[in-house]
Amino acid sequence: MRGKVIVVAGMVLLLACMAGCSEGSGEETRGRGRGGPGGPGGGRGAGAGSRGVAAVPVEVMPVERRDISSFIETNGILEAENEVDIVARTSAPIVELLVEEGMEVSKGQLLARLDEQELRAQMEISRVNLADAEQVHERAKVLFAEALISSETFEQTRSDHETAQAQLEAARIQLRYAAITAPFAGKIVQRYVHFAEQVSANMPLFRLSDFDPLLCPIRVPERQLPRLFDGQQAYLTVESWPDQQFEARVLRISPVIDPATGTVKVTLQVNARQRLRPGMFARVFLETDSRPDVLVIPRSALSLESLGDTVYVAVDGVAARREVELGFREGDLVEVVSGLAVGEPVVVVGQDGLSDGTPVQVLATRALDGNRRGDGGSVGSGSDSGQASVARPGSGRGHGGRGRPDFSQMSPEQLQRVKERMRARGMTEEQIEERLGQAPPSPPQSSDP
Repeated sequence: MRGKVIVVAGMVLLLACMAGCSEGSGEETRGRGRGGPGGPGGGRGAGAGSRGVAAVPVEVMPVERRDISSFIETNGILEAENEVDIVARTSAPIVELLVEEGMEVSKGQLLARLDEQELRAQMEISRVNLADAEQVHERAKVLFAEALISSETFEQTRSDHETAQAQLEAARIQLRYAAITAPFAGKIVQRYVHFAEQVSANMPLFRLSDFDPLLCPIRVPERQLPRLFDGQQAYLTVESWPDQQFEARVLRISPVIDPATGTVKVTLQVNARQRLRPGMFARVFLETDSRPDVLVIPRSALSLESLGDTVYVAVDGVAARREVELGFREGDLVEVVSGLAVGEPVVVVGQDGLSDGTPVQVLATRALDGNRRGDGGSVGSGSDSGQASVARPGSGRGHGGRGRPDFSQMSPEQLQRVKERMRARGMTEEQIEERLGQAPPSPPQSSDP
């Protein structure tokens, strides 16, 4: 029995010795990896280099100086200043159609002709009646002078004569109505009738529209009334030509406020440039103020994942977070009042995956006109290999979550502000909810004990 106890104790002692040797060997290996004092490859830089630091690929745009304006943005529908339905003034069948939809016509140009036969016959009847009335009236003059008829009878013959004259003139007018002419120069936008169709008085035949000038009535909140004046400059954009701006100016301002909506009607006169058409939906930008030679950046540079106005600048190979104060907004540009200097490279692509201190790799430098100016080099932090690995834009790799907000810790008011900023960048509700549902990236874990 005593022998068995000795054997078991020996086996336990042997296992303990083997574990101690294995731990010593691991410590020695880790010591060589980190580099002890005076040892080859000493210091932590080599360890970081072996792991590699992910650099987020981005595109940048330098801060520039430009003129920028403040605008009242609203919507409107274009309409012609002169647009009428040309109607028939008499009853007759159509015997001639001379214009079609889309044709340009001049003032007084013949558009259609009605059958004149019945109208001419009516005019002849009126002429005969006038001749008879005139003859009777002349005889009555002689008889009245000889006192053979009463004054009442004489006055009746004179009245009949004047009535016959008026009836003949009315018949002539009806005959002229058989010729349908344009009341002003413009374009035929709609034809309502067909050849040989019987038309009656006041029946629409054509719609005529004058495209020059085009008007765009808009509604502006009454609080903006002090910023409005006649001749004020504006521009419009339409879906048909989204990359073009059409000049406009304020033609008139309504003297009254609509109490139901609290708005004032402002009518703009638009330079159509032979492209715009009545009925087009337009986005209207009414200029209220202008600032020359100020710092501007694109709206795309603004970070969505922040409560304030924030951008990232590529500085010495890392992303530097900057809080900025914004001024006027014009289209895709915003004025920077403070926080940036001219020429600083602001990140415009890939900033949604950045945090303060994230290594970045500048792939291209853009200009405000949209042109690229070459590729940048790798700008990660140094390591033994001299290279930094490249992460997918927006992946959150790199220095992790420094400066990234934790949406789960925000108040409802703060979340609403973040959502409004995302909507301003054109994100859908699904994209916003997906972004807010992502957990903030964790900071990198050190391998050192």
